[in-house]
Amino acid sequence: MFEAEVSQVRDVGYFNDLPHGQPTEMGLREASGKLTADLVGPVVGYLTGGSVLAASAGYAHDELDATRPEIAPLSILTDGEWSWPSDLPYYVERYRVGLPQEFLRHAEALGWRPPRLTRQQLEELEQLLFGQQ
Repeated sequence: MFEAEVSQVRDVGYFNDLPHGQPTEMGLREASGKLTADLVGPVVGYLTGGSVLAASAGYAHDELDATRPEIAPLSILTDGEWSWPSDLPYYVERYRVGLPQEFLRHAEALGWRPPRLTRQQLEELEQLLFGQQ
C-alpha cells in the first residue's frame, strides 16, 4: 500500500540556480520574498522535520550570497509525498522563497508536522526514486 502512495513523490525547492536544482524550476532570486512572513516559521519547522531519504558528503552553499557560506550537509528529505533538499529551510528562513501552494496546503493539513517515516518506508521510497543501489 505504501508503495502505491509514494510512487508519485513530488519535488519542491530544487531551484534551477542551485547545483542540485532542476532546470524546469524557477530561480532563487525569482522566488525570493514570495512567502508571507507568517508562514516562515511553520514552513521551516515542517521542512527541518522531514525524514532523511539520502545524504551526501557535500555541503550546500548560499547561492545568493557572494561569500557563499556553508548552509548544511546536502541531503534529501521527505514526508513520503514530497521531497526537498536540506538547504530549502535556510532559503525559506533567510530569503522567504515561495513554494507551491499545493505543498503549503499539504503541510498545513498535517498540522505543520511531517510524518516520521519508518526505515521500511524510506527503503521503499529509495527503491522507487533511485532504483537498485
